[in-house]
Amino acid sequence: MATRKTAARPSRTSASSKRTPRKKAPAASAASASAATASATSTAAAAIAAAAPRPKPRKPGKPKKETPRIAFGRSAKPDAFDARDILFRPNISVTPKAEMIPVMGLTVKHQGETSACTGFALSTVVEYLLRKSERDTRPAISPYMLYSMARRYDEFPGSVDDSGSSLRGALKGWFRHGACAQALFPSIDMPPAAQRPEDDWWLDAVKRPLGAYYRIDTRSIVEMHAALNEVGILYASAGCHEGWDQGHGVTPRDDEATPVTRPFWVIPASQETAVLGHAFVIVGYTQDGFLIQNSWGEEWGTHGMAVLTYDDWMRNAMDCWVVQLGVVTHEHESISNSISLRTEGKKVTLAAGKILRDRELSPFIVNVGNNGKLSNSGAFRTTPDDLRAIVDVHMVAARERWNLKDKPMDVCVYNHGGLVGENDAAEAAAEWIPLLYEHQIFPVFLMWETDFITTVRNIIQDAAHDVPRTTGGIGERLERWWNQRLERWLARPGTVIWGEMKQNAEAMSEPAAHGEDEAAMILLYRHFKSHVARGRVRLHIVGHSAGAIVASHFARRLAADGGELESLSLMAPAVTLKTFRELVVPLLGNRVKRYQQFHLSDRAEEDDPTCGPYRRSLLYLVSESFEGGTTTPLLGMERYFRDAGIPCDAVHVSPAGSPSGASRVVPVASSTHGGFDNDKGTQQQVIAFIKR
Repeated sequence: MATRKTAARPSRTSASSKRTPRKKAPAASAASASAATASATSTAAAAIAAAAPRPKPRKPGKPKKETPRIAFGRSAKPDAFDARDILFRPNISVTPKAEMIPVMGLTVKHQGETSACTGFALSTVVEYLLRKSERDTRPAISPYMLYSMARRYDEFPGSVDDSGSSLRGALKGWFRHGACAQALFPSIDMPPAAQRPEDDWWLDAVKRPLGAYYRIDTRSIVEMHAALNEVGILYASAGCHEGWDQGHGVTPRDDEATPVTRPFWVIPASQETAVLGHAFVIVGYTQDGFLIQNSWGEEWGTHGMAVLTYDDWMRNAMDCWVVQLGVVTHEHESISNSISLRTEGKKVTLAAGKILRDRELSPFIVNVGNNGKLSNSGAFRTTPDDLRAIVDVHMVAARERWNLKDKPMDVCVYNHGGLVGENDAAEAAAEWIPLLYEHQIFPVFLMWETDFITTVRNIIQDAAHDVPRTTGGIGERLERWWNQRLERWLARPGTVIWGEMKQNAEAMSEPAAHGEDEAAMILLYRHFKSHVARGRVRLHIVGHSAGAIVASHFARRLAADGGELESLSLMAPAVTLKTFRELVVPLLGNRVKRYQQFHLSDRAEEDDPTCGPYRRSLLYLVSESFEGGTTTPLLGMERYFRDAGIPCDAVHVSPAGSPSGASRVVPVASSTHGGFDNDKGTQQQVIAFIKR
């Protein structure tokens, strides 16, 4: 969990949480733009993409510029190609003007030493559209919020420090999270979670949604003219050569003249290759070129504006987009006024659309990346402040809503399987978060998506083509032979992949080395610790599949710290019997007060079609192949659990099994390894066990 869960909420994560502090730019609005097609539209764009990230040294003999570097921040990255981009098509009923000089005076921003040009340019676009539509006469949109969102959605792997972004990344951020007021997100560091909706940038942003956005072919000046006549402003990026540097100081400090009363400064041509990208807005055109507005302050160019000649644009263009505002519905307004989950009676109300739904779920999702640390990218990202907000904002709101006062609150940390991608994990969150909340169980959903199951299916498919088959019908003996061949064939790659997943699961509860960020589960428990110690919180863990590995290591870490779990529920646990005996069994009945387990019958494991050409369940594949190629008993397999002697308050065997040790029989009906998390019988049993 987008800082605050910027989704990310999408977790809100500070874009620059781990970088050397830099001089802050004056407050302004910003957006980091996400766009997407090829920068190969010109040779200059290709040069930008391939060139080193630093500008070339000046040639000997050229005078060194004495203007401060703060005026020349540029770090826009070309959009990666994306075939899903929708291309702009002009409205032929609109006749372009011979010349287009902007009438609306827009605030000229100054990005300072930051690399947030994409955010600054996009914030200008948002402000223009708000004024044009008369939704706001004096809008001031945060460029830093847009820039922060942009880098979480950028196509470029790596950290999300202040290193620039693409136009598409910024547009994706605006599309998913909106655009907030400058006053609520005034600097490059993400603000902390707010206690009131009116002070919360995350909620304020939902009131300014992005509607449609279209890519414009940068080689088509005709289409760019048409788009300007239809909308009035374009979001663009281009290679930025030394000619741009000459614009500093063109406008005297005391010059009060408005740009429309004088000729505009023209960016001088340069024969040097432009190696750095820069984002800006195009607000008009003349016979000589496009009229742009920059984010280097009013002293640059003609009051922050300049003419970029058509030849210069054609040689150095990177990307160009035209956008429109989205419609603010009653649902947008309702979400913006709700500090936590919306409810009607006891039922949680979630938005029907995925974008707004994920936004509502995001504060309850803890997104974990590699090595067990909080993830700062993707649709759900999480910052340390997001964890604080879970306890100090959302748990406080739930306690008041449920009228608990000083009574203990049940808190459930749900660990999904870790086998799925972000979309499938979000679907599981959309099921479990409302379900728990409606039963007055405060939900925390741990998301550590790896899409492991897709990787497994792919390597099985590859192996299936290479493993020789015999002719004839598939009888039981032949099927066993086929499965064994695949298990041997997949042992090496499977052990590596599964080993990495287990390491990540363990790392979530491991103390950090000196100078490193703390692990996700340790940070999370730190916020709950005092509440648990005072009896105000009863902590429960639910784990599915590989989530049982996370739960086992966390239980041990919790006990070592003097904490305790009220209950532990594991569904088809993919943890080895050896690991569970070492980490959890000594805690059962004391530090882990109650334990229940769900697993498939052995017959159902044999018939599980989840792994495609491999004709048994994922747990069989892990047990026979992915644990080093030797048969390894797993806790979640009935054939090993039966004789393991694990102390257990309730055991549920699926499908159509009945719990032992439970006062009320609610059958579970999952017939596959992955089916437990959305099986109604399983969900009812988990709820009943927690509330016991």
